[in-house]
Amino acid sequence: MATGNDRRLVERILSGDKAAFGEILDAHEAPVYRLALRYTNSVADAEDLTQEIFLAVYTSLPKFQGRSALGTWVYRVALNHCLEFQRKRRVVSVPIEDSLMLRNDDRQADPVEFTHQKQLARQVEDALNSLSPLHRDVVVLHELQGLTYQEVADALDVPVGTVKSRLSNAFRRLRDRLSASMCEGTS
Repeated sequence: MATGNDRRLVERILSGDKAAFGEILDAHEAPVYRLALRYTNSVADAEDLTQEIFLAVYTSLPKFQGRSALGTWVYRVALNHCLEFQRKRRVVSVPIEDSLMLRNDDRQADPVEFTHQKQLARQVEDALNSLSPLHRDVVVLHELQGLTYQEVADALDVPVGTVKSRLSNAFRRLRDRLSASMCEGTS
């Protein structure tokens, strides 16, 4: 449910207060960009997609009914655009090692550990990509983007119980896949 602050912010924007939209950008641009990057696998595409998302947010504000928090609604718009981008381009998501921010200076500090982390990140990425889109989306939104169960449910337009069930199933599948990968690696 939208807060009074959310409703006032939308009203200010709709009445022509351009600075008010900056508040939405300040609050949501970085997480929306990270979500776009995850789905596009390209900085340039993620930047373009982020701009498209916020243009859509701006033009769709008159349709905002306040049934969810404004931030959740922004995520829903963003996710829809990301999924549409992915359907059009059929790309794989950004490597998990980029999400984990493995840095080059990690390589210099301890090259063996860096190599191990990179290999593990690759295995996690492969396991994540083996999930169905329904399961992968809840993992990305909840675990990598940090949304609450309720925010994920609102963004995907499903009940909270469905989010929890999909996460549970996704984690089980990830565990199975990673266990198999680890066993293969030690053989």
